[in-house]
Amino acid sequence: MDKKLLMKSITDKVGREKGIEMVMQAYNTELLTTWIARIEANKPLGGPQRHDHLGDALERVSEVCKLAP
Repeated sequence: MDKKLLMKSITDKVGREKGIEMVMQAYNTELLTTWIARIEANKPLGGPQRHDHLGDALERVSEVCKLAP
């Protein structure tokens, strides 16, 4: 699903401010998870491939919002 549509579905479910806060927290979690994994593996940060942390964060929050009644 498109990022804009995911964000719209999240904000429709929980409201604009709460949706932004949830996605920001999920985004930070995605970044930290990637950094910790790279540090533990003793790999340099920011390799040649870029990971879509925002897309993953939106997917994660969207899945949680779908669980709510």
